[in-house]
Amino acid sequence: MDKIILNNEECCQIVDFERYHISESGRIYRTEIGKKRTWRTKGRVFINENKIHFRFQNDKLRQGFASLIDTDGKLHNIAVAPLVALAFGVISEKLDTKKKSIDYKDGNKKNLHYSNLLIVEKKHTNSKLNREDVKHIKKQIKLGIPLRRIAWIFGVSEMQINRIKTGENWGNGKRKIKAPVAPFEIKDGRIRKYIATFEKKKTIDGIKKPFIVKRNPSKSTDNIIVGIVNGYKLSLKHTNITRAKYIVEKLNMYFFDLKTEINILPNKRS
Repeated sequence: MDKIILNNEECCQIVDFERYHISESGRIYRTEIGKKRTWRTKGRVFINENKIHFRFQNDKLRQGFASLIDTDGKLHNIAVAPLVALAFGVISEKLDTKKKSIDYKDGNKKNLHYSNLLIVEKKHTNSKLNREDVKHIKKQIKLGIPLRRIAWIFGVSEMQINRIKTGENWGNGKRKIKAPVAPFEIKDGRIRKYIATFEKKKTIDGIKKPFIVKRNPSKSTDNIIVGIVNGYKLSLKHTNITRAKYIVEKLNMYFFDLKTEINILPNKRS
């Protein structure tokens, strides 16, 4: 019962969803064999036709989805177009959604006939870059060209270039550069994340020095927050002296006066 004819259309059994057949135009029928039929379905080839849901997101029509139960009895909300493409040979194996996507020849996402489907390279939403651009960008990053200059050349933000560098964009979704971690256990989550951004140097255990701001008299933006906690000398450059003093006060309250509760820490470095 891999292939049957329903409503004058050829239908194929859906891979991993053996209870269903899908037609060449994307209609899904529940054809579960061995199920006891009621008087409503007795004598019919299929039990019922599954509804395909089309929703709008950001004023754009999304592709059609259907709710199907797999062979293990689990319910899935699954895109219909890839099922049609796989069943009728538009693709030979399951779609690699990280690299490829399905497009529609007539631009109508409700036209799910296999002859209307084609496989295209996946587009990155709102991206000004293509794969060739990204190849050149990665080469320039390896050469040590400043990210700001690369961003200017390609007309994108420095943040986007940095995300390409770390692998968050145009990569496998995982950071290639590990996020910094605090050198010792800190219970307060905000303090822990902030201390993780400091430069760390191991020193003699037992030595403690409250945080201070070291200033460069000849350059007002050249300030360094420095202190010694739990066997580590911690230092961080800071351009705003007022903000740096505020941070020092809060860090000293937390690390050197444990009775004082700290509620405020800047969300980002200046």
